[in-house]
Amino acid sequence: MADFPTFDTTPAIDSWSEEKAFDPTIRARSEAGYTKTRARTTRIPKKYTVVYSPLHLFDKTAVAEFEDTVKVGADSFNWTHPIDGAIKVVRFAEPVKYTALWHKTWWKVEMTLEEV
Repeated sequence: MADFPTFDTTPAIDSWSEEKAFDPTIRARSEAGYTKTRARTTRIPKKYTVVYSPLHLFDKTAVAEFEDTVKVGADSFNWTHPIDGAIKVVRFAEPVKYTALWHKTWWKVEMTLEEV
């Protein structure tokens, strides 16, 4: 399994988010007005929004090449959680977004990752 590249730049804390990947609740309403609920699954994976800004062109290229290696969201990979340092097995939930900041040397890289 591939490992996500490491950088000198840490993710932007103000753009960081961590949430449940989906709501596992199944709801069934009865004719009497009651709602029965149960969980669809026993495990609820997390979804992470990670933004690196500014990221140098060399590091941006490393992310782009890694994204091609794992075929966007097709393959999973090891990623080190930047806050607690735990290694998570994740995949890209959507294609990575790249935004040029200054003279196309510095980039903003936005990723949405979901646990496998």
